[in-house]
Amino acid sequence: ALGSWVMIGVCLGLPLTPWACRTFGEFNVVALCTVLDVVAMLLMTIPGITLNQIYAVRFLVGFFEAPFLPYLQGWLARHGSHNWNVWNAILHAMVPLGENVGFILAQELVNAKYSWRWAFVGQAIAFGGSALLCLAYGGRRYLDLGEESVTKTDSQGSQGSEEKVVSEVEYPSTEKWGVFWATNASLAAQLGFLGGCKYVIRDYALSRGFGLHVILATFSGIALLGPALGGSVTMSGLFVQPDKWGQHKRTLVFLAVISTVAALLAAILPYVPSSMFWPSMFITFFAAGGVYPAAQGIINIALTSSRVIEASVYQVQLNNILFAMPMPYAIGKAMDSWSIGASFRLVALFQVLAAAGFSLAVLFADFEEERSAFNRISSPDPLLNMEEGESPSLEMTNSLKSLE
Repeated sequence: ALGSWVMIGVCLGLPLTPWACRTFGEFNVVALCTVLDVVAMLLMTIPGITLNQIYAVRFLVGFFEAPFLPYLQGWLARHGSHNWNVWNAILHAMVPLGENVGFILAQELVNAKYSWRWAFVGQAIAFGGSALLCLAYGGRRYLDLGEESVTKTDSQGSQGSEEKVVSEVEYPSTEKWGVFWATNASLAAQLGFLGGCKYVIRDYALSRGFGLHVILATFSGIALLGPALGGSVTMSGLFVQPDKWGQHKRTLVFLAVISTVAALLAAILPYVPSSMFWPSMFITFFAAGGVYPAAQGIINIALTSSRVIEASVYQVQLNNILFAMPMPYAIGKAMDSWSIGASFRLVALFQVLAAAGFSLAVLFADFEEERSAFNRISSPDPLLNMEEGESPSLEMTNSLKSLE
């Protein structure tokens, strides 16, 4: 219930994020929400707080955290454009790292008989301290997305002409809604598998004869290292470049293949011998981890550079509605009503859905490319439809090739 109230707060805060950022500025919105979020975390330490008040506080925490991921995606598109692969990998590697470190620290607090309130004190200190470090190191110049240009200085130190930051991220000329929503829903299912495993792994592994401490240590290591290593391989640029729309078909095919491999591995997990269970799960998480950064790249750029924040809002909202909010309740009901083995297979089904969704995204890419090619060819002068300053060889060339 506590996690659900956080997700409800995020879902209600996200629709307000684009409007608030346009009206008050991204930096001002995030700065205010950071302060209010720290205050909301500290409200959990009030002596005698009731259960209903806890629910309300957790709702506020989620509400004030809603702008953070859209802001970070906008920041990445602005300041990390020259080495997008590296920064995107680092950004999303922090999610499993934080979850697993927090999980381990929470277990240690419980074992040491500390009050649960100390967990929220630590959360407020870590979050608020990190925000202050970002402000001290980067300053408003690198945190305010409203800064459209940087000022050059000559050798005498006088200010020169202003120059817009050149981005190496390659966007489509128009929004690709079909690819965006198919990839978005598939990534939500992918995260449903990775996140859902933690709800069932304890009881399922116990049923297979593993000890509790072995389960906690081994699964935490797998959940941390597997996706991180798989994502690193994807973001190395050896196979795909998710920040280049000119290679989006290749990226989508890669997503369909790697997610299918992960789905096959997840499907056989209940049937492997106990001695091979943990190695098989590590390989599954390694393959599944390769999906996340590549899909994130498609989602970030599919709606063009002017809709980066909106794309992130839609992404988080869809993930919360489809999986993050209902999944804990659904898995809990399944564990109460079915066997733990059936519940584990239910979680594995999310990976199968992800693989099917990425295959559908490939079909959407073909359809939108052929439709775009038809519209350009039927135009009296296709070059007149190109946006100013954009190379006519990117989408038009790819579209014409698809009709050959």
